[in-house]
Amino acid sequence: GLMISKYLSLFSTLNTSIRNGISAPHKAIMLLTIIDMVENGSISDNCIVFSEKLERSFLNNWKRYIGESSIFQPKAGTPFWHLNSEPFWTLVPYEGGPDTISKLQQGNPYSAGTIRQYIRYAQIDNELFEVLNDKTNRARLRVLLISIYLMQLLQKL
Repeated sequence: GLMISKYLSLFSTLNTSIRNGISAPHKAIMLLTIIDMVENGSISDNCIVFSEKLERSFLNNWKRYIGESSIFQPKAGTPFWHLNSEPFWTLVPYEGGPDTISKLQQGNPYSAGTIRQYIRYAQIDNELFEVLNDKTNRARLRVLLISIYLMQLLQKL
């Protein structure tokens, strides 16, 4: 349907930093993690809390898809924060709104501690949450994320 094509398109054009000619895999791994957690019921609405469970699942996915990388560090806070630049992801702080986010941006907002302290959750589009509740959609988004962001890494390792 229309909704899935929207997210296939958005997921295929994530803003990622480039190192050694390779797109950083963090956002892809975080989105794969969220897909898994929706599938297994750990995420039950469109508010994604930066929990220990999320961090653990992120690390497990990192090991599964990337293993050891000399270029990238498996820090879950980085994509959780940077996904805020994507149209389907909004960081919701405990206090204040976009101003709080701009202020934090000037420091080192990607550390797990900072995120836990200031960010209540990340809100994803309701539409996206609906899309992720469908098994076929999840499969299509997984394949897309892996083929665009993770295959190139495998070829370089």
